[in-house]
Amino acid sequence: MRRPERWREYLPGLLILTVIVSISMTVFFLDTIRRALVEGPEIVVLAAEARGLIPGADVWVSGSPSGRVTRVFFGDPEGRAESRVVIHATLHWTAVPFLRSDAEATISSSSLLSPVVLKLAPGNPGSGPLDFADTLQVPVVRSTDYLLSLVSSARAAVDTLALLSRQLAERLEEGPGTVAGLRRDTLLIGRMKIMSAQARTISATLRAESSLPARLAADSLGTTLAAMVGTLRNLGGEERAVEITEAVVDLANRLERISANLDRLDTDLRAGRGTAGRALYDDELARQQAAFYARLDSLKSELRRKPWRWLRFKLF
Repeated sequence: MRRPERWREYLPGLLILTVIVSISMTVFFLDTIRRALVEGPEIVVLAAEARGLIPGADVWVSGSPSGRVTRVFFGDPEGRAESRVVIHATLHWTAVPFLRSDAEATISSSSLLSPVVLKLAPGNPGSGPLDFADTLQVPVVRSTDYLLSLVSSARAAVDTLALLSRQLAERLEEGPGTVAGLRRDTLLIGRMKIMSAQARTISATLRAESSLPARLAADSLGTTLAAMVGTLRNLGGEERAVEITEAVVDLANRLERISANLDRLDTDLRAGRGTAGRALYDDELARQQAAFYARLDSLKSELRRKPWRWLRFKLF
């Protein structure tokens, strides 16, 4: 091999090697450069569960990919059940102006058989901008397993209540305690029955026509007071009488327009106008269908009788 006599003969190879290394480094760090230019603030989302959500999953804002999930890990095990999973995500700068203070987060698949993504609903445009120092909360989804666990807990609680009720009944029956003593005191029970009978007698006496309350109610003064109360109520209701009358008249007009529209629709249907009218009252479609079925039966019969009629073979 001929050795180069001067170092300048190495210069083209060095330049090519430098270009190749530069291109390789640019391609290697291209994704990092793109993220540094496109990605913006980071948000924190709390959820009860994040089944299928992994770091690198997309973040959708109004149905458009606008970020990525960076971390998914467990939170405080002694905290609330709604904050068991902590999700960190980075948003694109283009999606930041659309997020408002009442934005909502959900975790679901983007479409059928697609990976799970973190979805953000922007919120009401009239509210203030989202403070990215706040934490978003994913609403808890009540699954079948969760309902079954609630049923199991409820059954255990019912069994406990049944046991406690039986124990309470036994304690009330046998004692010790004031209630058990009162239940065993037959003299007190007899006195209470006598008092109850006397109370019923007093109530019947007060309800009699000759009693003082009945006479006061039958007096003309009571009738006069009732008439005055009714007049005051009527005066109070006259303030809205005009509004109620206008509302009733408007309702009657609307009902009349609806009735006219229904009559016109029934007339058009009976006249055979439109697709629905022709389908209901025009027998041309039925006749064409019957003719088609008749021709189809004739074709079937002809094929059964002469199956080779429609086949033609020619050698030349």
